[in-house]
Amino acid sequence: MGNVVRDRVREKMKAELAQQAYAVFAERGMENVTAQQAAQAIGISRATFFRYFSSKEDAVVTALRSMNVHFSGMVASMSSVSGESLLELLRRSFEATVVAAEQDPQSMRDRIELVWSTPALRSSWQESRREQQMSLAQALSPFCANHRLAETSALLALTLFDHALVRWLDSPQRTLREVLDEAFDFAAMIDDKWAVKS
Repeated sequence: MGNVVRDRVREKMKAELAQQAYAVFAERGMENVTAQQAAQAIGISRATFFRYFSSKEDAVVTALRSMNVHFSGMVASMSSVSGESLLELLRRSFEATVVAAEQDPQSMRDRIELVWSTPALRSSWQESRREQQMSLAQALSPFCANHRLAETSALLALTLFDHALVRWLDSPQRTLREVLDEAFDFAAMIDDKWAVKS
C-alpha cells in the first residue's frame, strides 16, 4: 500500500514538474534553455530534473501525456443531452481546453507552436494521439451503436481538434473556440446523421 501511494505522489510530482518545464520551454524556446536553466526556473536542481526526466524532450513529452486534456475522461464523465448528436457530444469534450485557451491564449499558442516546430515532439504528440484515440473510443462505446463507430468517431474528433489547433496558430485574430466550432460544424454538414445511441 505504501508503495502505491508513493508511486502516485511521484507521478503527480512528475506531471506537475513536466507542466512547469513545458511552460519554460514554450516561452523561451527549446533550443535557448538548458536542462539546468529549466530546472532553476521551476525551482529544482539539475539532479532532481534528471531524476524525473531523461532529457528536455522527455519533460515535454511527459507534460503532453499528463495534460488535463484527457478527452476520454471527459467523455466518460459526460451524459448525453436529448437530441444531441455524437459530434456535438465530442465537441463538448474539448471545452476544458477551449476555456484554458481563452484564459491564457498566448501560453497555449506557445506550447502548441513548440510541439509543431520540434520534429521529435511532434512525433510524440502524434503517438500520444494514437493512444488517446483508443481511450476515447472506449469511452465512446456506450454512446455508439458499435465499436467501429466509436473508433472512427474518436479518430475524427481528435483529427478535427488538431486541425483546429494548427489553424488557430495561423489565425491570431481568432479564438480557438471559433476555429474549433467551425471545424465541427463543417464535419456536421458533411454528415448530419451522427446520432447518440439512446
